[in-house]
Amino acid sequence: MAHKYPSDELDLDSFFLISAGHTAFQLLWAGIELGLYDLLSKVPQSSFDDIANHLNLEPQPTRVLLTGLTVLRIIKKKGNQYTNAQLTEQMLVTNKPDSYAPVLGWQRYIVYEGLIDFVDSLRKNDNIGLRRFPGNGNTLYERLANDPFKEEVFQQAMSALSHQANFCLRDLGALKNIHHLVDAGGGDGTNAIFLCNHYPEMNLSIFDSESVCKIARQQIEKEGLSERIKTCAGNFLSDPFPENIDAILYSHILTIWSPKTNLRLLKKAYEALPEGGSRIMFYWMLNDEYSGPIGTALGSPYFQAIATGE
Repeated sequence: MAHKYPSDELDLDSFFLISAGHTAFQLLWAGIELGLYDLLSKVPQSSFDDIANHLNLEPQPTRVLLTGLTVLRIIKKKGNQYTNAQLTEQMLVTNKPDSYAPVLGWQRYIVYEGLIDFVDSLRKNDNIGLRRFPGNGNTLYERLANDPFKEEVFQQAMSALSHQANFCLRDLGALKNIHHLVDAGGGDGTNAIFLCNHYPEMNLSIFDSESVCKIARQQIEKEGLSERIKTCAGNFLSDPFPENIDAILYSHILTIWSPKTNLRLLKKAYEALPEGGSRIMFYWMLNDEYSGPIGTALGSPYFQAIATGE
């Protein structure tokens, strides 16, 4: 169901929230990095002084943090006691299975930096924000190999997104009776591990860069699935797919590239698959009216200004 706003008109509170969105995000992120939401999950109705002591903050910065998060409705205040909002408890506590905190880490360390160059990226129709990430290559994914910390942040974020969305793949008819599936750009193995656990006859190959495949192999070994999940290091845009496959999954992939590149990817997959093979595309889609959903609208500037420029 599409998200419906209460009014088509922009109200003043929404305007202020958008115009100071950078500040709102920093407040939100501070609650994660300082461990506030984890504290309020363990000790609901914590007092101001207890929070200041636990976070090791002086009273004034504690007041700035708690006031901002209260006004944003991320936490709730009753008297002198604070609790997590219901959605905060579900999505921002780091040890919860559906925690969104890793995705916000990607926003903090990657998206935030590159979107400084958003206007230039629009004017030049290129990912100008990539200059914020040292190294060679014309895409973010190539340059992350030069920064292990940011690559880990990125993979944790993509894993969290996949974890939240993969329930849609659980009963997908196209995945039944597949013997060898290639997860193109399969990241740290979250998709592959999920699919192996739900389709006992399926074997998988993760096709990604060598640095990412190294992360994936660690996860696969930890899950005891090394016999069924292999890694294939390379560039799936140009290098050949593994042999003897009957399906290719593009999960969170086609949104990255231009229509021209996507057609080349789909043609390449068609040529690699046997007759009756499957190409499976999975991600958020823009609606036909170009009016939503909001996640697609807010995600697109990242691809324009940072990831690929396509």
